[in-house]
Amino acid sequence: MQTCRTIDNAYMKSLSHRRRATLAAVARRAGVSIVTASRALNANPLVAKATRDRILAAQAELGYAPNLLARGLVQNRTTTVGVVIPELANPFFVPMVSGIESVAANRRFLTIVGESRRQEAEERLYVEQFRQFRIGGIIASPATIRLDHLTAARAAGIPVIVMAWPWPDGDYVATDDLQGGRLAAQHLLTRAHRRIGIVRMADPRHAPIQARVQGFREVLAAAGTSVQDTWDVQVPGTQIEDGITAADRVLALPTRPSALFVSSDRIAIGLIHRLLTRGVRVPEDIALVSYDDIPYAMPARVPLTTVAVPKRALGEKAANLLFQRYDGKGSAKPRQILLPPELVVRASCP
Repeated sequence: MQTCRTIDNAYMKSLSHRRRATLAAVARRAGVSIVTASRALNANPLVAKATRDRILAAQAELGYAPNLLARGLVQNRTTTVGVVIPELANPFFVPMVSGIESVAANRRFLTIVGESRRQEAEERLYVEQFRQFRIGGIIASPATIRLDHLTAARAAGIPVIVMAWPWPDGDYVATDDLQGGRLAAQHLLTRAHRRIGIVRMADPRHAPIQARVQGFREVLAAAGTSVQDTWDVQVPGTQIEDGITAADRVLALPTRPSALFVSSDRIAIGLIHRLLTRGVRVPEDIALVSYDDIPYAMPARVPLTTVAVPKRALGEKAANLLFQRYDGKGSAKPRQILLPPELVVRASCP
């Protein structure tokens, strides 16, 4: 019984000690100024590594935990990054979020992720909630071409970066989807295909897909060919089920194309599944080039030839650009970064 009391007393003293810990106490223990201690705990690169390690050791010893809410009230922004993406379960966005989180963690920022479900109203709600939370910065992969809610957040003093989508009036990091479409067309043409179709999500507001299709059509036109209207197959979304729907439409055509450009890998996976079950060989009967290079593209039933998007790099560069804005660095003019795509050749169109 006495042993239990001793342990309980020690535990309570430890809790009391931790509650009394302050930034000033951490600074004294580490032998630095409060300003230096604060900078180190905020991962400021101006603090030397040895000094930062000493301060972190003092923090751990004293059990000091900064009051982020109080700090946010004083600074009018918290050490958090708010991210809005269309789909949490979409493997296209997972590496982007991972890249953002990695950069944010190095700055000791918390990353909060919201899913818009491709609904403009949901996206706007998240951005407004981030503003109310006094978020340190926002990275958004939009579901709409209307970005006035992001413009309003930026006007309120919040750094805002658009990811994987062009933003003519603001900072963005995206893939050169126009070039990506060109790569797909050039590959099909070099494989002697001329009867070429397109399978894509039917959303005229989706800027990246529109750019992919535009680049694709430009190369075909330069080669003296084009996509017949009946071979431009449009589906509601980017799910595997949409690919199955697209395959049924292709199978019902009186004359089928010899090759298809598909706007996303998930559609392509569903499409190939249906074609194979109906006895259509890929690539012998219909070759296929898709887009994104998600993790399932390589181990698919027929490994996908696809235009690879540098997904993790998009997230990392978006986060780095956000922190440049957060630190007040760089020109006031919008920074607009396009990363090059890369064609990955596999069995669907070798």
